[in-house]
Amino acid sequence: MTHQGEVPSLDYWPLTKEATKAAFGCGERDIDNYYRKDAWKFHESARHRVTCCGLVGSSSAAGFYALTCVTEEIKKFPGSTLVSFGQSPYFPCLQLAWIGVHRPMQGAKIGFRMLGKIVTTFAEVGEAVSLPHLIVIPISENVKRFYRKMGFEEYDKGERMFLPLQVAQDVTGN
Repeated sequence: MTHQGEVPSLDYWPLTKEATKAAFGCGERDIDNYYRKDAWKFHESARHRVTCCGLVGSSSAAGFYALTCVTEEIKKFPGSTLVSFGQSPYFPCLQLAWIGVHRPMQGAKIGFRMLGKIVTTFAEVGEAVSLPHLIVIPISENVKRFYRKMGFEEYDKGERMFLPLQVAQDVTGN
């Protein structure tokens, strides 16, 4: 058991078809519906890579996140030195498509810990395959403030946020 203020140790594993999804609930309808109904379908088809986490020694998911590769328009990043695909006006990015923490586990810094794992993964993979940004679409102003504290910047009229690869590498020491 963790004490208040202590960040718990987590185990991470890929989503499986057998995972118990019905019991998971973070309190955000869209996130809960994705995890319960669509996560396995997206994971199995490789549209998303869904990772679950739980307290060390537990097989129950305390949280999950889904990553995918997308393209963004260069013009959404004025003054940028981004390089497009050939003549295309787009460049590749890693997107954090979904993230959720099971309601009873909220407040235990599990979301913070998962985002740290995501940023570390991005710092390693982004360098290896030339992904310049990790992007997110925050669901609320509270979430936007959280991402801002983590080094994300707004773009696309504030609707989306990005973390530059260099910032991820600086934060993680990669």
